[in-house]
Amino acid sequence: MRPIVYSGAVLALFFCAVAPAAAEGAAPAAAVAPASAPALEQTASLRASQAAVGRAVGDYTLQDREGRAVRLSSYRGKPLLVSFIYTGCFQICPTTTRALQQAASVARDALGEGRFNVISIGFNQPADSPLALKSFAAQYGINSPNWEFLSPPAAIVPQLARDFGFSFAATAAGFDHLLQVSVVAAHRAGANTVLGL
Repeated sequence: MRPIVYSGAVLALFFCAVAPAAAEGAAPAAAVAPASAPALEQTASLRASQAAVGRAVGDYTLQDREGRAVRLSSYRGKPLLVSFIYTGCFQICPTTTRALQQAASVARDALGEGRFNVISIGFNQPADSPLALKSFAAQYGINSPNWEFLSPPAAIVPQLARDFGFSFAATAAGFDHLLQVSVVAAHRAGANTVLGL
């Protein structure tokens, strides 16, 4: 039996871009409007996200910030919050990670320490390596024992994202992606199941 995803998604499509570094002493670059619409179609992306509710999630093996293998099944027994990020994002992913950090802090205060887990999965492979995710977590002061940043092998990213109803598409400036946090049921045995977005 596989875990089922319950998603509590923030129903919004965001564009994340990596800002080009300006040469020292150079004038700042002018803001440039995107030449075209986002690569993702919002309605289809939201529909795919909602379709994940009740879906079983595969028992994937990813790497933690130290490069150790971690199976998703190791999170069974407690509710699990799952977010997808990419470490090259300079605005949206850090902002949403900070918001998730604040929400997790409030939940810890209300429910007690160790009552749930949080994972952030780096979907931009191979750039979102364990080291890149470790740096991202350190940069934003995330050191909670119940929050891990995981790096999947590139080959499993498409299916992993589908299991969670997470849509993304590469663009010339970064990624268009759905902003969501999925809630995975606290089954002790059997599959992890998405409860909501």
